[in-house]
Amino acid sequence: MIIITSEVVITPEHWQEALDQTRAHVEASRLEPGCISHRFLISPEIEHCLFFYEEWRDRAAIDRHFQQDYSKAISKNLTAWAMNKVKIGFHHVLD
Repeated sequence: MIIITSEVVITPEHWQEALDQTRAHVEASRLEPGCISHRFLISPEIEHCLFFYEEWRDRAAIDRHFQQDYSKAISKNLTAWAMNKVKIGFHHVLD
């Protein structure tokens, strides 16, 4: 299993758009083959900060996920709306 974590702080003027797109992205991602878990959290400490937590069966599932149009769109938009450099981490879990 591979866990992906990411964090991004969104500009206030794009906050609602980011939330709407994030909700749709998470719901669609959960339906993908190889997705074990996909969720996002709003930081209680940092204003306009989204944190993503994803669990994927393997790298092939992640590669398919990143090729989806909605994955490409959210990546592009969140990067454009970010107030910081998007932090992303890949964590390999041994069985």
